[in-house]
Amino acid sequence: MPITLGPIIGHTTDTSAKIWIRGAKGPNHNSREFCYGAFDLYEGAKLVASQFCFLKDYYDFTGVALFDQLKANTAYRVECGLVYKRDADAPQTGVPVAGPVIADIRKATATFKTDRGSNDTRLDFVFGSCRYLYWDNLFQNDAEKGDKTFRSIVNLHRRRPLDLFLAVGDQVYADPLNKLYEYKNFDALCEIYRKSFQLPNIAELMRTVPTYMILDDHEIRNDWSKDQMRSEADSGFYAMRMRAYASYQHLHNPNTPNGQFWYSFAKGPFAFFVMDTRTLRINDANAVGGKTLLGREQLNAFFDWLHQNRAAPVKFVVSSVPFFPDPKPNKGGDDKWAGFNDERSMILEFIRVEGINDVVFLSGDVHNSSFARMRCYQDQQFLLTSLVSSPFYWPYPHESPSDFYGGRTLEFMQWTDGSRRSRDRVEYRYDGEGFIGDEAFMAVSVDIGKGKPWCSAEIFDRKGQPFPAYAGPFFF
Repeated sequence: MPITLGPIIGHTTDTSAKIWIRGAKGPNHNSREFCYGAFDLYEGAKLVASQFCFLKDYYDFTGVALFDQLKANTAYRVECGLVYKRDADAPQTGVPVAGPVIADIRKATATFKTDRGSNDTRLDFVFGSCRYLYWDNLFQNDAEKGDKTFRSIVNLHRRRPLDLFLAVGDQVYADPLNKLYEYKNFDALCEIYRKSFQLPNIAELMRTVPTYMILDDHEIRNDWSKDQMRSEADSGFYAMRMRAYASYQHLHNPNTPNGQFWYSFAKGPFAFFVMDTRTLRINDANAVGGKTLLGREQLNAFFDWLHQNRAAPVKFVVSSVPFFPDPKPNKGGDDKWAGFNDERSMILEFIRVEGINDVVFLSGDVHNSSFARMRCYQDQQFLLTSLVSSPFYWPYPHESPSDFYGGRTLEFMQWTDGSRRSRDRVEYRYDGEGFIGDEAFMAVSVDIGKGKPWCSAEIFDRKGQPFPAYAGPFFF
């Protein structure tokens, strides 16, 4: 029997790959005949490995197979299908089995290439955010319009193969009309995931390019923070939202402990830390633990990651909401890092005092795309880069350049020396460029083949064309 969604190529290294699929409830499910995913992995015509995974109804019959002991920089093909088995005949899951295990001619296929390894000198990827899907009827077809952006990314991949695709928030809108209309139950929410991910162009992208995702507010509710969980009903609402998110997005990310949604990974020598800026945030300064965007554990893990990866040629930090530039307060600035200046100050201080270079923030959320650099008046070696790409598709008016502080000076009391013996006022200044309010995605390229990283970012419209207002690449 064919799978009902996927496959999605998830977290991939030079020796392993995660493959995600969705099955379906079988006709004998109530009599304990359960659904299993079946996978055959090929290198050319050679069968390399076979595996089963259990597709739990709790996760809407989604699941992953993890293949390891693969060869670096090697093209593979995976064939996927479904089998239904009673407990007594259940196959072993998550381990290699004798194959092939796919006999159905209606199998689904994906192709991918493993990473090139730690000695690689190049990295090419695309990222973006905010893919709205609601008005899908005779008068307004968001499905067709929103999928055009992904067709352009697929075409880019064919010309210039991508190492990964990053979707950095609002992959679905669980509250398409904000408080006027929200998906109220798990099945309805999963249906919008299925509608979004089965569209032909995004499906083609995700079955050929390793895909990484992180949520933002609309996977839960607009401007979400833990403060909104005031009752048992709110807690159940949140748990349902996160179960859908885990099923369709987090499951194919790198493994994390149960309930943790931030993660890190590497592509060759290049390091990535993907922040969860939603599920741990507390807006109420009087709450236990105080106001926070990341929470204590994640913030400390981020500092440790920065320290451990200080020698990486480029360190990419994914923050669904922009670290900078800042939207103005009447445009939701308090929901971004501008509303959490104490925590932002800690991060800036750590990067500056520790002398960590080549840190690049990747963000979305604000329905406007921009480039920005931040420097420090008291430390000429300090430099941060911010790349913001949003939205993939949004049918309403977009944000304009006047909605942002294009340039801004931030002042904090911080340590002024590496020995941490004195504190004083430290001033940071960022200046932004671009501020394109239109459907877009961003392509990033890095080359360290000549020593110092040579990095560029380009913003493309939904048709894959440069914007006349910012047609050239941004170098950082």
